[in-house]
Amino acid sequence: MQKLYTSTVSTENLEQEFDVQQTHSIERWDRNKLLLQSEGRGWSNLYVAVATVNSWSGTLNPTGHYCIGFCLRGPAQLRVRVAASSVAQHATLSPRQFLIIPADESSQWTRRGSSEMLMLYLKKELVEAVSRHVFGRPHVKVAIRLGATDPLLEQLALAVLESLQHSAPATTPAFVDTLAWTLATQLLKAHSINTEKNQAISPCYENFRSSMARVQDFIDRSLGEDLSLEVIASQANMSVCGLKRLFQKHHATSPHQYLLERRIAKASRILVETELPISEVALTTGFSSQSHFATAFKKKVGLSPKAYRHEKGAPGQGSATSFNVQLTLA
Repeated sequence: MQKLYTSTVSTENLEQEFDVQQTHSIERWDRNKLLLQSEGRGWSNLYVAVATVNSWSGTLNPTGHYCIGFCLRGPAQLRVRVAASSVAQHATLSPRQFLIIPADESSQWTRRGSSEMLMLYLKKELVEAVSRHVFGRPHVKVAIRLGATDPLLEQLALAVLESLQHSAPATTPAFVDTLAWTLATQLLKAHSINTEKNQAISPCYENFRSSMARVQDFIDRSLGEDLSLEVIASQANMSVCGLKRLFQKHHATSPHQYLLERRIAKASRILVETELPISEVALTTGFSSQSHFATAFKKKVGLSPKAYRHEKGAPGQGSATSFNVQLTLA
């Protein structure tokens, strides 16, 4: 039986936020412009920033953590050489492509061009736990990448960006930890040197991917419906008890809490992006009444739906740091 990730890392590490001091801080360089970042959200395994990154040349020292850069807008010409190698890589980084920065090696970079980048830093302890318990490998070696495409990694990165944009800090840590675990799994599955040697993948990853993908897709498509645990469990061809175990293992939460978080996240978007009456927002996102919605929303977000809409701004009047991924990837 596979051990839970939460049993492999101390409670102290899980509760401590993964902050910018543990990263390259690229988004905070004078030549660049920070647009969004995860500081203050309590995310323990993932640090995320969105920034306009401009031309530069220099050395990136190792942070000990794994960095995935996803290009949202604007191509750039890249040249990089890992310190231990005499051969430099060259590539054009275009929108919807990735770069991967080594965790434990310094690297020399030259960049020409301005891009809006989503930078995701995965905590080393998380990646090592995934390597051990999903792939059965005690050592981690991720290949450097420039201009890589990966549809699954892209969808996971955009899901993180969605959480960064729309979810209140109090509602996201458990959900984001799940995304971080899955990001680490895909990073190792598709971009580790071990995987390039075609080592076998643990069946638990395949089971997780197929069962959880069906359940999560079904939930997101059915948020406005009256979803019982029996109905959700049927999507994974398992019992209600099995569904609960699946969510506890891979989400560290219950199906009910996961469903509530997804409903609150969708409601948050509707409140900011539309003028739909709050009573209709409640029904659209599956709440039995406006009062039930208001109570649940305030408990999770800390604001009433009306106050949240007022604070985030009327539709079309985002704050100076707002960021629209649909426009970016258009």
